[in-house]
Parts: sequence; structure tokens; C-alpha cells
Amino acid sequence: MAFSSSLIKLRSSHFSLALALLLAALLAIWLLSGSVYSLATDEPEFIPSPQETERPVVEVQQLQASTYHPSFQVQGQLEPYRQSTLTSRINSQVEAWHVRQGQAVNAGDLIISLDQEDRQAQLQRAEADLRVAEANLRATERLTNQNLSSETALLNQQAIVASARAERDRVSMELQHTKIRAPFDGFIESLPIEVGNSVQPGDALASLADTRTLKLTAHIPQQKVSELSEGLVTEARLLDGDQLTGEISFVAHVADSATRSYRIEAQIDNPQLHRVAGASATISILLPSQTAHRFSPALLALDNKGQTGVYLINNEEIMVFMPVQILSLDTSGVWVSGLPPQIDLITQGAGFVSEGEQVKAVPVESD
Repeated sequence: MAFSSSLIKLRSSHFSLALALLLAALLAIWLLSGSVYSLATDEPEFIPSPQETERPVVEVQQLQASTYHPSFQVQGQLEPYRQSTLTSRINSQVEAWHVRQGQAVNAGDLIISLDQEDRQAQLQRAEADLRVAEANLRATERLTNQNLSSETALLNQQAIVASARAERDRVSMELQHTKIRAPFDGFIESLPIEVGNSVQPGDALASLADTRTLKLTAHIPQQKVSELSEGLVTEARLLDGDQLTGEISFVAHVADSATRSYRIEAQIDNPQLHRVAGASATISILLPSQTAHRFSPALLALDNKGQTGVYLINNEEIMVFMPVQILSLDTSGVWVSGLPPQIDLITQGAGFVSEGEQVKAVPVESD
């Protein structure tokens, strides 16, 4: 019984030793295989120089300046380029219309005829009176030259001629005023007088509007008016999404006393004859282009003086702060001026570096 127990213990110790040797062999094989795999796949470890380990690392992006086309928007009003109310200048009656409401007319086209009444006969009589007066004047001049008439008689006859000529011209002008003609190209907007109605001087006969070209008016804030000048391109966006293009024709020199804003006018081409005169529009004024940089607004920073700028690295890889002027800013980016044409902009790590400190620049990885 004791012998059997000793045999079992001996076998158990041999088994434990064999198992330990097996595990040790497996561990050695695993370590050897891992070491070989690492040497085959990993890059050699770079050991930086003491100088490089002391320089903080920043991420930079190289940016090139591009052309910036600034603009700003205001609300404005579209009006006919020219509009006029044609009125009567004589006492008469409406004899005939020669156009209809809404019709396009050209400058000089006949719109309305007024009754001439007896003005043609008055003109003939005035012309005859003028001829008689001129004949009497010639006779008086001959007598005066022969010292047979006084200078007073000559002056009196000259006054009679002038009066006769003025009467002839007055009647002739009244005859012309019986024909109401278009002063410019446009469209007949209204004909408020019926045929047969009596009219007096000042009564409205028709209204005419030129909408082939539109006049755009708007009021510009004080801080923006200095950027404007005649000739700048403007774009008017209509409520239906269409756009009309023109240019600024007038910039006020004096601000409105109530709003402290400056009135501008722009001449807008309307080749498709959009019926938008009197409507509002969103106006984009295109300012002169300039060279600028665009990047994320998150890269803007403030120096200890409160100036807005960005952190760059120079040719010696020293971090510097450079002030900028913000031209436009939105959620997708910021346009700034005041920087050299090509810059190395720090995108990460500037918060851990002092201005003037030398850094190690790492180019930003593109997506």
C-alpha cells in the first residue's frame, strides 16, 4: 500500500515537470515569433536630436491668397426709369384717343387729340395782323430816315409788331398743345379722361412709364457708403427668383436726416419687361475685388492687445502673431486681408506655444 502511494507521487511530480517544460517552450516560441513579426512590419523607431525634442510641435496649413469678390445686400425699391403724367395746357375738349391703355409707344407718338376749336382761324388772323404791323413798321422806318417821322412813332410801331408776333406765337403754341405726344419711349399706364370731356390747364390726360429700364433705389448705412461709387455692378433679385443686372448711377452726398442713411440709385436693364416697377427687391452690390485669404473662423485669435489675427510660422519656424482685417464672416469660413500672399497658418498647437518661440511644424494631413 505504501509502495503504491509512492509510485503515484513520483508519477505526479514527473507530470508537473513535463507540463512546466512544455509551457516554457510554448512561451519562448510565442515571444520569438512576436519579435520577428514586429521587426518585419514596424518602421524603425526615430530617435530625435535633443534640439528637436525641446521644440513644441504645431500643425500648419500652407495657404495661398486668392481673389475675394466682396458684396453686401440691402433691400430696395424698383421704380420706372422715367414716368410722367401728361396734362392739358389749354382749355378744350378731348377729341380722340390714338392709343389704348397698356400700349407701348415711342417718343413723339400721338396719344390724344384735343379739339382745336377756332384756333386755326385765330392763327390766320394773327399772322395777317403781324404782316400789317411789319409793313407799317417798314414805312415808319423810311419816314424816320427822311426825318419825316419821330423816333417815338418808330418805337410805337416796333411795339405793335412785337405784340402781333407774340399773339401769333401764342395761338400757334395752343394749336400744338391740341396734340398730346409721348415725350419718351414707354407704356401708357392710364387714360383718365373720356372722349368729349372738357379739360382745363393742369388736368391729367394720360400717364406714361418707361420700364424697359428700371430705377432701383435703396438706403445705405453710414459705415458702408464710403465703399460705393458710380459704376459698381448691382444685382436685383426679384421675388420669383429672377435676377436683373445694372450699375449704380447715383450716390447721395448728404444722409437722410431721419435714418442717417444715404440714398443710392441704380439703372437696371429690364429686357424681358418684368412687371416689377413699384415692387421691392433684394439688392447685391458688388464691391471692387481684392486679394485675401479664406479659412475656418475657429483659427482667429486675439493677442494681448485685443487685436484680431492669426498665428503663423515664419521661415525660421518661429511662431508669430499677425493682425488681420475681417472682410466677411459666416459659419463656413472667414475672408481676411493683411497677410502675405503665401502663409503657413498654425491650425493646432498654438495654445501651447508662446509667440516668438521656435516650433517644429507638421503639415496638416489632408482628408
